[in-house]
Amino acid sequence: MNGRLGRAATTVGMVLATTAMGLIDAPPSSATRIMPQRCGFYEISPAVGELTGRYVHCADSFILIKFHWSSGTTGTTCVSPWWQVPFYRDGQHKVVNAYYVTTPPNLTGPPHDRRCSLGQPRV
Repeated sequence: MNGRLGRAATTVGMVLATTAMGLIDAPPSSATRIMPQRCGFYEISPAVGELTGRYVHCADSFILIKFHWSSGTTGTTCVSPWWQVPFYRDGQHKVVNAYYVTTPPNLTGPPHDRRCSLGQPRV
């Protein structure tokens, strides 16, 4: 019985060591798969299909963000708590920046089930 237990422990130890070495020797690109996304706007380069950017909101509140297109135009959108907004290419233009603004967003629904309204203030 002790021989079997010893062999089992050795096998488990080897599996754990091999797994740990695999994590240590992992290429740097694999770190992005296990790291959480950062908060705020970031550009996706190279683009994934038409997806060129993303805004990630890391708080328990509804916020309004303003975004700028490469053509010079701007827009605003409401972001729900812990939500993210993807930005896609529009022809040759793409969103180059997005940031929080202090203007409160328009919300709809009962107090226990608030949601972003379709229309948002321009800032």
